Amino acid sequence: MPALETLAGLTDLRMVVTRPDRRRGRGRVMSASQVKQRALELDLEVRQPGTSQQLDAEIASTTLDVAVVAAYGVLVRPETLSRPSGGMLNLHFSLLPRWRGAAPVERAILAGDRTTGVTLMQMAEGLDTGGLLSAWETAIGSDETAGELSERLAVGAAELLCEALLPAVAGHAVPFPQDEGLATVAPRISKEEPRLDWAGQADEVNRTIRAFSPRPGAFTNWRDQRFKILRARVAHGSLDPGRLEASGRTVRVGTGRGCLELLSVQPAGSRSMRATDWLRGVRGVPGRFE
Repeated sequence: MPALETLAGLTDLRMVVTRPDRRRGRGRVMSASQVKQRALELDLEVRQPGTSQQLDAEIASTTLDVAVVAAYGVLVRPETLSRPSGGMLNLHFSLLPRWRGAAPVERAILAGDRTTGVTLMQMAEGLDTGGLLSAWETAIGSDETAGELSERLAVGAAELLCEALLPAVAGHAVPFPQDEGLATVAPRISKEEPRLDWAGQADEVNRTIRAFSPRPGAFTNWRDQRFKILRARVAHGSLDPGRLEASGRTVRVGTGRGCLELLSVQPAGSRSMRATDWLRGVRGVPGRFE
């Protein structure tokens, strides 16, 4: 969203392209994306193509100097890339060539990266392989979740546009090639990846929790039901993997090496809550996660 607001103030923004409205929530109500909602508030024209062919038609219908893409999620056809006179630029949430692909924020946290950032690149036919124009770098907080990091990267993307967009459009910024030897891939998250493995080390398990918070939520089984853990932190002590223990105002769970203190959880069929609030409602011995 900050990038959209920056573009609206910095350029003659001809149109905003976003995904079609879709059904969301338990009621499956048709809802617009946050991008569409904000664009309409800014009195901008919105287009919502559902396929790459429809996207190409929309881009071809308007004279553009450049198009800026951010987390769009639809394949851009080769002919579409050249429709704007200055090509298409992509704001990618990693420091390319590290973490090319669909889930760069999650992959950076899972891997234990200490830094990440946003890269402005010239789009090409390959997967995030185009020439690099500029980058914005930041440290990853030791307890930062993917949701929190994504929000900071969105602000960084807006700052990057302020500095780099106009020189790129004017042709004063020359893209430089990526080092293929440093490239890594960030594939989409599978359904089972957020499942927690209590045999792992505490910091590894916590990285999984952080990487999938708030969505889809790292999960385990508790009393034969799915149980999400949204926030935790590495704690002192040692417990058997998956074993739960309440001590004072803390709830701990054991891992293959070390413990985690649970902070925020979401039991099946319930809202998210503090782990201590959840434990107060548990009948009997809490047992263990499986």
